[in-house]
Amino acid sequence: MRTIAIVTFPVSETKDTESIRELMERTGPAYTNMPGLLRKYFLFKEGVGGGIYEWASREHAEAFHNAEYYQRYRKMLGTDPQVQLFDAPAIADGVQHTLDFFLPERRA
Repeated sequence: MRTIAIVTFPVSETKDTESIRELMERTGPAYTNMPGLLRKYFLFKEGVGGGIYEWASREHAEAFHNAEYYQRYRKMLGTDPQVQLFDAPAIADGVQHTLDFFLPERRA
């Protein structure tokens, strides 16, 4: 089953569009070949940063959001990120106009 991780952390300074673009250009490529990561959305609003990660499985999500992950954030931000993992049994896609299920097959 797919797993969605929603991560948030405090951001002390307001970022303008150009500084956000520079940050994405610097950090984004690391996510493009990560095992099990299907998508990552980078999130920003006043005082909060974060991401939404779509993982192929809970095992992939837990392997990434592990103790070392928290240590990196603690060192970088001085606080732990807030991470919530959710099972995603289905995805409705408004671009492709599809509904995909990620549940075990029904038994006859």
